[in-house]
Amino acid sequence: MKIPTGVPGLDKMLHGGLIPKRPYIVSGTPGSGKTTTLVQFLLEGLAGGERVLFIALDEPPNELIDNMRSFRWDVGDIEILDANSDIRRFEPTPVIEISDEMEPVKMRDLSDTMRKTPEVESHEVTVHSLQPLLKTLFRRHEYNRIAMDSMTGLRYFCMREFEEDVATQSFMRFLTEEKVTALLAVETSGEDEVPPESFLARGEVRLHRIRDDSGIRRFVSIEKFKGSSHEEMVYPMDITDKGVVVRTEAA
Repeated sequence: MKIPTGVPGLDKMLHGGLIPKRPYIVSGTPGSGKTTTLVQFLLEGLAGGERVLFIALDEPPNELIDNMRSFRWDVGDIEILDANSDIRRFEPTPVIEISDEMEPVKMRDLSDTMRKTPEVESHEVTVHSLQPLLKTLFRRHEYNRIAMDSMTGLRYFCMREFEEDVATQSFMRFLTEEKVTALLAVETSGEDEVPPESFLARGEVRLHRIRDDSGIRRFVSIEKFKGSSHEEMVYPMDITDKGVVVRTEAA
């Protein structure tokens, strides 16, 4: 049985939605709609009575909420974990282990002490500290859906360069073993880039943002979807006041 993504038109492309308890990625260039897609995915879970978690690694939680206001969504019941906290500049020991006592909070209950702006340098978070924390949280709260923004932040900004490939593989295997439905944002630098997470995820939704003489045009494609058939056509999409909408009827 498949589960809906919360993105109008995308479930049609996926021939009914996502296979649950597997990790998937949403890839695309900056501004393509990845974060918006992740929030819609979690809101769909909430509407179905599921428990959901947003893991913030790039965008500060308070800024994320501000950016979602234009959609007039009620995101208050989404639980959020700020996995990258503020530190003072010139901190002599930038690498820390995340405490396994960290607890997510509902978006409506965000504390003023949480990260508010990306202008403050952050602790380096390693996959070796994030995995045990998430394992504890998954056992304690039994989340049905999680979204992480982003795997790119974890890979490029939060890990040693020589660890990137091994850490990425480890984290994706961890999510598979935990049997949680996960949607992970992955930033690409161009249309031809194939992110390493694509080889490890059970599926990849690619968001395309193309600028030409007519302005900015957006499209979506399903690059892979293991265990299921899917549409192979590229469909136009828009970011509206209701979020990301895929126009399947236009193709």
